[in-house]
Amino acid sequence: MKDGANLRRRFGDRARSALNELGLSILDLATRSALPASRVEQILHGRLARITLRDMALIASALGTPLFSLMGPIDASAVVAEALEVIE
Repeated sequence: MKDGANLRRRFGDRARSALNELGLSILDLATRSALPASRVEQILHGRLARITLRDMALIASALGTPLFSLMGPIDASAVVAEALEVIE
């Protein structure tokens, strides 16, 4: 499975889980995110070949969860830390 498909599936699975934990429906999430309910349903069930970062951010915000927690790898050791220099 391609990385993009894995990411879409992981995002949808985690967003559905958060939705269930909050006791919300897909229609509630659609209203909160200002996305069409049909699109939200397709995203949560992995039926779209492409999902925009905007859509994912709107859904994460509507769920009150950081976007990374819905997208990031389950295994924290898979995250590669890199030094970052900030220049003002």
